[in-house]
Amino acid sequence: MIAMFRDTWWWPWWVSSLIDLAIVFGAVAVLRFTGRRAVRALAAVIIAAGLVAAVLAPLVMTDDSDRHMRNEPAMPDEMP
Repeated sequence: MIAMFRDTWWWPWWVSSLIDLAIVFGAVAVLRFTGRRAVRALAAVIIAAGLVAAVLAPLVMTDDSDRHMRNEPAMPDEMP
């Protein structure tokens, strides 16, 4: 069941980048409005990680939209 979702569930890189940027904006709001040092440090780490993920998404996510739209498996079955 999990393998089926892995092979057919897909979205383009820009959706992943938008999700990452939404998390970054949330962390920026926390960073701006909190005064606790530990929370600010955690928000800064989340901002850095979110920005890295948003920038790297187009580089690491391949454009397999044709394959996924046809619901073909990622790797063909090997039958002898």
